[in-house]
Order: sequence, then structure tokens, then C-alpha cells
Amino acid sequence: MKASLIIFFSLLSFINFSQDSIVVYFPFNSDEVSTTKLSSIKKKLLKEASSVDKIYGYTDSIGNFFYNQDLSLRRANKTLKQLSNGAEELFSKTELRGLGEKNFEGSKGRKVVIYFNQKISYQIKNAKAGENLKINNLNFEPGSEILLPGSIPILDDLLDIMLEFPKLVIAIEGHICCDPNDQTNLSGSRAKVVYDFLIQNGIRSERLSYKGFGSTKPIYHLPEQNEMQQISNRRVEIRVISKN
Repeated sequence: MKASLIIFFSLLSFINFSQDSIVVYFPFNSDEVSTTKLSSIKKKLLKEASSVDKIYGYTDSIGNFFYNQDLSLRRANKTLKQLSNGAEELFSKTELRGLGEKNFEGSKGRKVVIYFNQKISYQIKNAKAGENLKINNLNFEPGSEILLPGSIPILDDLLDIMLEFPKLVIAIEGHICCDPNDQTNLSGSRAKVVYDFLIQNGIRSERLSYKGFGSTKPIYHLPEQNEMQQISNRRVEIRVISKN
């Protein structure tokens, strides 16, 4: 049976996480996906996403536990297969799970949820002055200000938006996790890496500033309870000073 999909885009309210979700609803007992509908999702992801973190499949509560687990995973797998074709980089670290009837939402439980992180350029375009925006997927060597190679496209994206909007002024703010003392100013050094990259590529210094805040502005209180909280606290953010 050919699926007729309803697509719902929902913006999560966590600016620091800058994560969106897309929900794809399925007909009863089906794992078929419409290539036309998924094509529109793919275009959105290529435009807005820096990475796709998770694709979770679900079912309604009809049927036995094992069948629903299998169906939900098949839904997630087929969604991933069609979306990632030709866009493998976006999905290189995607967590794929079939969660069966976990949410107990009746017919609304027949779905796949796609979680993705927004590009910093897309965030800035939609931000107001004063907002803080996390630079997703900007990663450093542990305990160092040395960028991992995969972070260069992220900085290129930030550079592009600075070039596109010549009156855009930003502050670059570094944060670390875990340790209440940033004795070496690692947070400031990482912020300066972003600053130096933009300066070296032609952005005027009067449009930029940088500062390290150590662990003084955590998203989660120290000590963090798990790795997810540590990752969230360990970040570089952009604060939009002015856009016009």
C-alpha cells in the first residue's frame, strides 16, 4: 500500500540546542514512504541542517510488541535510506531506533521523528539582536583549541553568512563543561579560533568580539549528570549584536 504522508515541522524552544524535528506520519501497518514527500524534507534538511542526530520510528499500540518493534525500525530505516542518498554527510552520525508503541498516541503514533541541528547561518537569519545561538558540530580536540577537521565546513557556513550580511555584528562566546575553573582560559581560546578564522577570511574586526566564560554560564548545573549534559555545556555560541 502506498503511503500518503502528512508532514509536520516543529521548532523546539531551546535556542541553545538549535534543534528542529520533522514528524512523518504513516498509514496503518505500513512502512512505505512517498519519495515526493521525502524529497521535500531532504531539501529542507540540505538548506537548514548541519547534521541529523536521530531518526526514531514508532507505531500505534495495535499488534504485538515484537511486530511493532520491527515495524517501527523498518519505518526509520526506509526513511533514512531515502533521505541519505546523495546527502551522506548529514547522516554520518545519525542514531537510528525503532521504539515500537512506546508513545501510546493511537494513530498519531504511526510516525518517524527526524531530529536535526540547524546550521548557524540559518539560525542567524532567523535570530533577533541579543539572541545566543550554539554553533552546532563545532568540535575540538579534547582539552585543546585544535579544531577537528569536520568543523571547517561549519566555520565556512558562518563566514558565508557574515559575507552575505555585511552589517551583521556578532560576539563569539566560549564555554566549557565539567570543571568550575577554566585556569587556562580554554573557553576563550576556542572562541578566539572562530574569531581568527573570520578575520583571516576578510571579516573586519569591528564586526567581531570574543570572550571565554569558562563554566559560569552552563545550560546544565555542574556537576553534569551525564555525557549529554557535558556536551551541551561544552560549546561555542554566537550572540547577535546587530543585523542592520
